[in-house]
Amino acid sequence: MDFFEHLDSEFAYSKKAFLYALGRLPESKTIVINIGMSSLSYNTGLLNIRNFKNFITDVSEMVNASSRRHVIIVISDSLEKTKHQYLKNNDNPSITSGLYSALVTLVHNDIVNIFCDGFANFNLRAIGFSISSVGADTTGELSKTLNAIERIISSKSTNDENKIDSVKELLDKKKNVTKKASFNVTAKRTAETLNGLFRHFPRTIPIIMEDISYKDSQLEEGDLFAAKIATAVNADVVLSISKKGMLYTVDPEKSERALPFFCFDTGRSEPFSESRKSSLAKKLNAAKHVNAHSKPIPFVLTSYNTPYTICNIFEHKTSDGICQKGEYPNFTLFTNSRNPSLPIEVRHVMGQVVIDSNAEKALINDKRSLLSVGVIKVEGDFEAKSVVAILNKDFLEIGRGVINYSSIEINSGIDAEVINRSKMRLE
Repeated sequence: MDFFEHLDSEFAYSKKAFLYALGRLPESKTIVINIGMSSLSYNTGLLNIRNFKNFITDVSEMVNASSRRHVIIVISDSLEKTKHQYLKNNDNPSITSGLYSALVTLVHNDIVNIFCDGFANFNLRAIGFSISSVGADTTGELSKTLNAIERIISSKSTNDENKIDSVKELLDKKKNVTKKASFNVTAKRTAETLNGLFRHFPRTIPIIMEDISYKDSQLEEGDLFAAKIATAVNADVVLSISKKGMLYTVDPEKSERALPFFCFDTGRSEPFSESRKSSLAKKLNAAKHVNAHSKPIPFVLTSYNTPYTICNIFEHKTSDGICQKGEYPNFTLFTNSRNPSLPIEVRHVMGQVVIDSNAEKALINDKRSLLSVGVIKVEGDFEAKSVVAILNKDFLEIGRGVINYSSIEINSGIDAEVINRSKMRLE
């Protein structure tokens, strides 16, 4: 079975979206690469300088191959994998201590120095950033919250017990809003800095590491943090490199029956057990985040076991081999076939409308919109703004379009334009 047959049998609903995203990979200009320290270190936690050199060479070759290509590197687990090299007698300082902050700075500086020395051999510069996924409270939310608390406390018409309950309720409401708003501000400022950096110093590679001294949520680290950076800079693709590599049905380290996903549609239900979903939460949430963006950003998941892994993914011969010859990829590509920003012809079809011969003639010859009077039959249960297939009276597909009404509304006998010409693609 070649790859096309595999797609038809397993992923027919998102085949076109997958091939569309795959074909665009070689044209990617801004690439966010998230790599865990497990891929750059030994099992002991000691840095693997050979892997560092291979990774640096791979990225450098890709950047030097195109003057318009920019790469942003996000490093995950930088502290957890390496901190024991810096601490004595297995010390584990408190996350709120000054020693912990110094440790974060020391680890980040050493990692950036390795990248700086490596990229310099390819006439490239590297610069390090430490960013918190929570961010500073630049939106003024903290001041507003404090003022609200002060008003509650100074109230003379409320007893102390009710005041405490009111303050707790206020803090619970503000918590998530403040975190989200503050990171958005941080991400926006980071994007402005990176865009300015690329504009004035195009041969620079930013190395971004999360300042985990401020971490509140485990799901904010790693892939999701890189995904948020990618949407902030309007990247073309996110490449996530981990030791396990591709997405599998079950953990490949625990079962020999693990089967890889070459394509995964984030717009559909997840075929995993609850425990498997939990272990994949970071990667699945990251893939959903970038594919729900106004400009859907493909999310690629792979391992780094051989040199030039990255270059090969973004070469035309790789996408041509998959799209034209039916070769299997060595990565998982996440898409969302229901994202309304995708071209109509590659989005997931939610239903069908069968039209009469007069309507077919009006669409093909006169380039008209489709009116409800020309619809003979509606198949499927779909909502307004869904993509549907347009079939002629012989049940042959002649095109696709974005429907203006739900299947229930059309079946009710409305008299209206159901698909505008501008939202229609005919074969």
